[in-house]
Amino acid sequence: MNPLTHSKILVIGNDPALTYLIVRYAQRGGYDITSAAKMPPPVEARALHPTAIIFQSVAELEAAHPIMADLANDDLSILVCSSVADEARARELGADHCLLHPLTYDCMLAALT
Repeated sequence: MNPLTHSKILVIGNDPALTYLIVRYAQRGGYDITSAAKMPPPVEARALHPTAIIFQSVAELEAAHPIMADLANDDLSILVCSSVADEARARELGADHCLLHPLTYDCMLAALT
């Protein structure tokens, strides 16, 4: 059995094509996945028990920054899909890993493990 099975990922964003790709990669890696257009309040986010949150853009991470401050002490990996030009800003906002475009399965899996 895959050791990652039943680990949960919360995906935040509105890009259907990117959501589809992330969902496919997550399922292939043995993750359960939940997606939302915007970051839910901290109580709702905690109720999902995610091990990681993936933001589809730096702008979405930035919009969720006040909520993410409430989750700072939780053991969550914060990943953001970004370009090389946005990588520094993503790190400033608290991203643990940047998933640089083009997103590949190996890159995503490495960031999650």
